[in-house]
Amino acid sequence: MLDVKPYREKPEMCGPASLKMVLGYYGIEKTEDELAQLTEYAPTKGTTSDGLISAAIKLGLKAFQKDFSEIKDLKEYVVDKKIPIIVDWFSIDDGHFSVIVGVDDKNIYMQDPEQLELKTFDIEFFNRIWFDFKGAYLKSKDDIIIRRMIVISK
Repeated sequence: MLDVKPYREKPEMCGPASLKMVLGYYGIEKTEDELAQLTEYAPTKGTTSDGLISAAIKLGLKAFQKDFSEIKDLKEYVVDKKIPIIVDWFSIDDGHFSVIVGVDDKNIYMQDPEQLELKTFDIEFFNRIWFDFKGAYLKSKDDIIIRRMIVISK
């Protein structure tokens, strides 16, 4: 399990909060408000993965996203390379960013900025909720985001 300090987001700011947790893992301290500016957070619209990546790069880190990721990809980065991963998943009724800090043969372990707790999901269940879509509701199949992970590293 990676030592990623939990952080409680301000309402609707899961993107900047997740980025704050990953940056903290690397010893970089920024406020959630500073990161909201860097990620171009917009009230009611939130933060995009492109905004998270751009902010990380502006702070001197390497960053990219991968769609259609698999559990083996999470294991490669989190377990083998010791890199926490931001995932875009569907929580209750909306897309949500959180940080994967552990993976084993049965479970995914996630720091969730919405609830300030380490969540544990069975891998099979997590695969069913590891998606999002663009906009307030699904308008087209092209709006679906499937199994997105964001890798931020030194």
